[in-house]
Amino acid sequence: MLGADPPERAVAVVGTRRADTRGRAIARRIASELARGGYAIVSGLAAGIDCAAHRGCIDAGGATWAVVGCGVDVAAVPPGERDPSLAADILATGGLVSEVEPGTPPSAQSLVARDRIQSGLSLATVVVQTDLGSGTLHTARFTIEQGRPLVVVAPPDAGPLWAGNAALADPAGCDPARLHAKGSVAELVAQRRPTADLVIDPEGSLDELLDLLRNC
Repeated sequence: MLGADPPERAVAVVGTRRADTRGRAIARRIASELARGGYAIVSGLAAGIDCAAHRGCIDAGGATWAVVGCGVDVAAVPPGERDPSLAADILATGGLVSEVEPGTPPSAQSLVARDRIQSGLSLATVVVQTDLGSGTLHTARFTIEQGRPLVVVAPPDAGPLWAGNAALADPAGCDPARLHAKGSVAELVAQRRPTADLVIDPEGSLDELLDLLRNC
């Protein structure tokens, strides 16, 4: 780890690398409002929603931590993200967290494994935008498995980039296979109607989310 230890009052704000403009804007707004409410932001320094959440928190004067699937000395702003100071700003306000040795490159296995740390460090997980192929659904599964609240932004449209949100917010529940859930975790997911503990309006007030966090 580089930087300070993550605080107890943290919220994971996560989502797809393939975020659209609206998803990025929602991530920045949610992270900014949570930061102004006194909560730290945990995310993954991935392109798209993660980087937008980190920047929204920092711009609001908050502290943010990035959980990465590589050595902390290898972590960097992803290619295509036009925010070259983001990694340094994260380190200045919060820190970088990894369970793998310095110098370790990212791998599919380590990226999934780090998702459980994101939710584990946080009071709750907020899924801002996710498609059905995103690793964000692993984070959703870990959140449920760890007994933490799962909060999902209601999909503003029916496009594929919001299909994961639609599945998590569906009042009829979500197929556990969507979350890569097996065994007892799959049974737990199958019982939830909807899978999310709270579904929030993409443009609305965060009062319900803040009330939930105060009771965590």
